[in-house]
Amino acid sequence: MTHHTQHQNHKRNKNFWIIIFLALLAVSGVIFWFNLGNPKGVPGAKSAPTSTKSNPVKVQTREKPYISVTPSVVEQGNPALITVEGATTTQSVQSFTFDNRPLYIFLHEGQVSALLGVELRAIPGTYPLVITFKDGRQIKENLVIEERPVVQKPFDIPEKLGGNTYASERELISTLALEGKIINALPVVWEKLWTEKFGSPLKGPLVVADDYGYTRLIGKSTTMPHKGTDLEAPMGTPVYAMNRGVVKFASSLRNYGDTVIIDHGAGLQTVYMHLSKINVSLEQKVEKGDLIALSGDSGYTLNPHLHLTIRIWDISIDAMKFMEILGEN
Repeated sequence: MTHHTQHQNHKRNKNFWIIIFLALLAVSGVIFWFNLGNPKGVPGAKSAPTSTKSNPVKVQTREKPYISVTPSVVEQGNPALITVEGATTTQSVQSFTFDNRPLYIFLHEGQVSALLGVELRAIPGTYPLVITFKDGRQIKENLVIEERPVVQKPFDIPEKLGGNTYASERELISTLALEGKIINALPVVWEKLWTEKFGSPLKGPLVVADDYGYTRLIGKSTTMPHKGTDLEAPMGTPVYAMNRGVVKFASSLRNYGDTVIIDHGAGLQTVYMHLSKINVSLEQKVEKGDLIALSGDSGYTLNPHLHLTIRIWDISIDAMKFMEILGEN
């Protein structure tokens, strides 16, 4: 009886250790296969490629030349810098178009580039960019224009321009149209004159008093888009050229007041309005940082400030967005 009991105990012990062995074997197998597919031991993580001298990691890069747009999505009223990465001479380009309209090309940081100004009320959507090289190659890309939120605010006509009367509204509309024609008729500089990033027109931090792009509600029936950026500047604040260029306008206008317009070439102009004093003359060449004027409250303005407009081929765009692309900061 004792012998039989010992035999049964021995058998149970043997079966117990077999089960333990098989369990350990199974766990080892799971760990092995888990680490094989996931060496870092992080659930769901994929093993990262390792680089050795005999087997370097290949970094996938986009084949040049290709078109890049900064920013990738452009809002109504904003600028865009379009660059053909890998194209280093304008002589190789047959044509470059946006929505079948020609773009003026130049070299920017060694690459074929173009500036685009999007109208404040351009139709949102996707538009084609196409560059054609003289050897027959053609590259296409899309540019997306998004809608800018519509903001409306009431705005008064200053007493010096007649106040809030119907007659003043009519005169404002007609004289603004005339002043627009004068500015659009200015001769342009085709050659790109600037080589540095654009600087600030004022010393110190820029404080926006009135944004670009909203609609001013004037009187009972007049609406007027604000196509500039009003910067806080007390009377007599020094105003500086934002970059190298040629003065194409230095005179007074009824609504814009004392105004300086600097042409920087390649279709790019900076406009400084409502000045109290002009320190430059017509066709004068200026460098970045030159003193060109003093701020004021001349023209259609309710208080002293600097109205800054940046134009790309006669299209006034958001100056602050321009500075994000081609400005120093």
